[in-house]
Amino acid sequence: MNKETKMQIIIIVILIIILVPLVIITINTINNKVFNPEFDKNFEDRKINEEQEEKETTASDVESGETVTQKEINLSEYSSNITIEDSGEYTLKGDFRNSVLINSSSDVTLILDNVTIQNDITATIANIGKGNLTIKLKDGTTNTLTDGGSSEYDSCIYSVGSLTIEGNGTLNVYGKQSEGEGIATETNNITINGGTINIESNDDGINAGGDGGLITINNGDIYIKANGDGIDSNQDLIINGGNIYTIGSSSGGNAAIDTDKGYQINGGTVIAIGSDMMEKPESSSKQKSLTFNMSSSIKSGTNISIRNESDEIITNFEAKEDFKTLIFSSKDLSNGIYYLYQNEEKTNFSATL
Repeated sequence: MNKETKMQIIIIVILIIILVPLVIITINTINNKVFNPEFDKNFEDRKINEEQEEKETTASDVESGETVTQKEINLSEYSSNITIEDSGEYTLKGDFRNSVLINSSSDVTLILDNVTIQNDITATIANIGKGNLTIKLKDGTTNTLTDGGSSEYDSCIYSVGSLTIEGNGTLNVYGKQSEGEGIATETNNITINGGTINIESNDDGINAGGDGGLITINNGDIYIKANGDGIDSNQDLIINGGNIYTIGSSSGGNAAIDTDKGYQINGGTVIAIGSDMMEKPESSSKQKSLTFNMSSSIKSGTNISIRNESDEIITNFEAKEDFKTLIFSSKDLSNGIYYLYQNEEKTNFSATL
């Protein structure tokens, strides 16, 4: 073996001595990071904690703020949440960027007198006590509520107890929480007796959630545009009057009206449009209804009319969302065939009573 070959062998041995431990250390490090269960668990725990931190505002995060007892409340005078603990009737006015909390064991009535409430992290009005809440819309007023964030109080108007809305004013509700609703109870009844109510929401427009409650609409002009179900009751729904235009999400899996135990239409005018789900009114309803289930979508912005066999227009409206299902109910319906028109042209879709 010549001198040059011996040197090459020595260099190779030295390299092996140096490199092998480095390779072993590197492999162990990779194994610890990639395959070590404890490392994975800690990594997942950090991810979960980050997601939880970003996910929602919990009930305990919502500060009760100042307790108010006066019956006339100018919200513009407050810079943090306010809480009403005593039963009775309270008038709210002014602009506010926090929450009105009701935490009473007895019933409370809020009279809305041209209020504007915006909250970026939770509900604007939250009835968190055991008492029932009535919201009365003062005649001739316009009241606008807008929530945001992602909260356990997961609707713009949230109530643990029963909720009633009445009066002759206007209520604009913008449910902008992530997967948030417009008007909702945790597990209780909702009754609407009047008012002009406009709802736009990222999830259901009106929802009686949890174990459910009865939603009753006796009167009012109600417009709902929801990214979930328009009206959703985990029990049942009764419509006795009013003018209702409700739109469920066009993305699928939602309906204009969705109940667990069925619903009745006994009066009023109802236009309900949705995508791929349609729940028909119960046969026990006192008022007739037409249902159309189309094979293809009708586009938003289309002028829709329903006409009888004499070509008389029974109703006419603009579609505010793409839709494939339509429910229409009115006292003007009688037995016969009804045809669907879009942009003044007769379609192939009809319904018979």
